[in-house]
Amino acid sequence: MSSYKAQFKNFGIGLGLRRDIKNEILQEIKSGNADFSWLEIVPENYIDIGGRKRLDFEEILATKTQIIPHGVNLSIGTAPENLGQACFDQYLIDELKELFQEIQAPWFSDHLSCTRINGHYIPELIPLPFTKEMVDIVTDNIKFLEDEFQLNFLIENPSYYSKYEISNLSESEFINAILEKANCGMLLDVNNVYVNSKNHGDYKVNDFIDELDLDRIVQIHIAGHLEDFNSWLSPSKLNILDTHGAEIIDEVYGILEYLLSKTDVKAILLERDSNFPDFPELKAELKKLQKILKGALV
Repeated sequence: MSSYKAQFKNFGIGLGLRRDIKNEILQEIKSGNADFSWLEIVPENYIDIGGRKRLDFEEILATKTQIIPHGVNLSIGTAPENLGQACFDQYLIDELKELFQEIQAPWFSDHLSCTRINGHYIPELIPLPFTKEMVDIVTDNIKFLEDEFQLNFLIENPSYYSKYEISNLSESEFINAILEKANCGMLLDVNNVYVNSKNHGDYKVNDFIDELDLDRIVQIHIAGHLEDFNSWLSPSKLNILDTHGAEIIDEVYGILEYLLSKTDVKAILLERDSNFPDFPELKAELKKLQKILKGALV
């Protein structure tokens, strides 16, 4: 049997294209010594844009740096009124299709979550119940999206802060069932694995990695988080909050190293969305990721 991810090109280490660090990113690319080889965008931020924002984007496009989209609003966990029928925002689909063609996206991805209910967007990644019924809903949605975009789709494991009593599958069983039934790939967020394991205590991180279909893991996200966060959802205990706004801790680097000892991946993203440090600090994290990836390839 051929490997699922053998069809994809290796892109190495990437960095999220964010407005706060756009100028530094351009300087790095133009210097010819950038510690990243591709950029990730939130595609919803780049549809139907004009003015200064469009000019800034064209400046990035002119560098010919590979751009890979990672969405937040496709809502693959939204159930249609009638099972088997698509339930998507057609404007969003049409605009994303045009953008994906412009940037020549090698694949696209979004979170294993819900952001739209009854046609209304919710500014949050609502977790899904781990059930066989939800596997069917997500699978139908993924197949529709892949047909629309003619691209491979990757599901990302999100962080979540509450659980459903109706769940009758473990998180890894739920993910694997979707990967198999939808014949899609996975974007594994190793920080989310750490966050969920600490907040809920349902699994040990290495056991969770071992349970996944490793051949389906195409891309990686790695980020920092906020510890000792006192959540109103469980005021009796301290939670970890997935923020993408802090330095990556050694334990999360360790999850990446463990994963890379078990399988190869095609792209690794340093995900930083807020609380940006001086750019040399990001460069140091990029260099550490390069070192980990190089060590795994030996």
